Amino acid sequence: MIYRTKYIILTVLFTLLSLAILATIWDVIYSIIHPRYGTWIGNLQLYQWTTIGVVLFFIVKRYIKSNLQWFETFTHELTHTLVAILFLRRIHSFEAKNDSGLITTSGNDKTLIFVDLSPYCFPIYTYILLAFRSICSTTFLWCIDIIIGISIAFHANTWKNQIGNYQTDINKRPLYFSYTYIATAILFNICTIIVAYWSSKNVFTALWYVCKEIIGQFIFW
Repeated sequence: MIYRTKYIILTVLFTLLSLAILATIWDVIYSIIHPRYGTWIGNLQLYQWTTIGVVLFFIVKRYIKSNLQWFETFTHELTHTLVAILFLRRIHSFEAKNDSGLITTSGNDKTLIFVDLSPYCFPIYTYILLAFRSICSTTFLWCIDIIIGISIAFHANTWKNQIGNYQTDINKRPLYFSYTYIATAILFNICTIIVAYWSSKNVFTALWYVCKEIIGQFIFW
């Protein structure tokens, strides 16, 4: 009973957090379409090369399908590993095959949820590239934006192929909780990535900006 009550409470909290993030996304999109300075077309141009990267991935995907499945599994396990290290868990083994993968760790079980669900919530390549973008010369910015677009499309494609009730990462907890947690993380990522392209922001200041705006939504409520 205590186990079920805990996840019900957490699900309600993540649902409220998702609503706050949605309100923040609305404010972000509104500020893009109705800017104080410049035009909305100029704002949308910030994302043009990233959009090209997204389209490019889905064009090339069919030609690299044989290796893509393995790379998706590798990325899944790599995300588990990086997040496990972030939470100070000890890594004992790492394995990635075409249709299966596994890492074994030891550490505090209280942080296990972040490790288990991280591949469905954390586009690691996109965030790494956005961090690099913050120090990249403006001359080559369009190149990095194309690669970021490819990474976003890759994560979306991987997510589509790997998400499901059959995943032990997801079904070891109540499904309603796992999917609410994942949805909240995805909304947060969308908002952060959009803001990271603003001329006055980078991925680090975007993370702070989004967190601050989410808190502001709760205060406003």
